[in-house]
Amino acid sequence: MTRLLEYLLEAETAVVFDVDGVLAIYEFGELSHTACPDEDWETYVRTREPYARVPAVPQIQDFVARKGPERVFACTRGAAYEAPGKRAFVCAHYQIPERHVAIVEKKPEKLAFLVELAERLGVPRARVALVEDSVDTLDQAAAEGFTTVHVSSFFLWQ
Repeated sequence: MTRLLEYLLEAETAVVFDVDGVLAIYEFGELSHTACPDEDWETYVRTREPYARVPAVPQIQDFVARKGPERVFACTRGAAYEAPGKRAFVCAHYQIPERHVAIVEKKPEKLAFLVELAERLGVPRARVALVEDSVDTLDQAAAEGFTTVHVSSFFLWQ
């Protein structure tokens, strides 16, 4: 196990996971990552409930079970019509408490969530770790003093 993953397991570290491409494997279509063009996504979500069928990541499920739910959170960008499915997916597959799941409208709001979480928990920003698949988002969080983890680090989880 890497030093970074060990750090995430430490009791005082809060871990915030993105959903799409991190907690939810990004396979929405048949032999494709996407199920439809962006302009059809709302209709697809409302009629097909993709988060009821998308798989979870076993390595991250194991990590969350080992870490325990009190310091584990999810924060994802999503429209109001996506929120119920995403929230239900996270709670069902990772046992993350519903009160620990945040759905934000715009990506920059993720950073605001991290700031608020550090303040609420009374910990330095370095004790709030963001697990993401977007390098741009990770770079922004790192620039503000948060611990950052690309989801590929979990490929080494044992």
